[in-house]
Amino acid sequence: MALSTFNTTLKYGATSLDKTLKIKDFPSILGKRSSIEVTDLSDDAQRFIPGIRQQEESFDFTANYDPEVYEEINGLTAKQKCALVFSDGSGYTWDGKISASVNEGDVDGVLEMTVSITPESVPTWAKAVTTA
Repeated sequence: MALSTFNTTLKYGATSLDKTLKIKDFPSILGKRSSIEVTDLSDDAQRFIPGIRQQEESFDFTANYDPEVYEEINGLTAKQKCALVFSDGSGYTWDGKISASVNEGDVDGVLEMTVSITPESVPTWAKAVTTA
């Protein structure tokens, strides 16, 4: 089964996922695992086992600039519950600190902002993201 990115949203909130941000793109949430080499002298090829995940320092999402949302996000000081929710209701949840910055612009372009979330927990996948 294939799933479109249509209707994918970023949700956040202090105690529940009560705020929804319409986004234009999203990063890879679960980083790839590092590889730990375990080759010994009896192996004729290198062998590896999975290591820890290489998580990004921040998750950056692009959205259209909205001054009210921009001000609200930059006014947040506490850790937020966060979720990237796909159109079928599945997605990733994690805790993090959120900030926003206005992107560069050009002639006849749309004004955008980047919403950055510094993760404070490891994202987990859920078949059905709950907003409570």
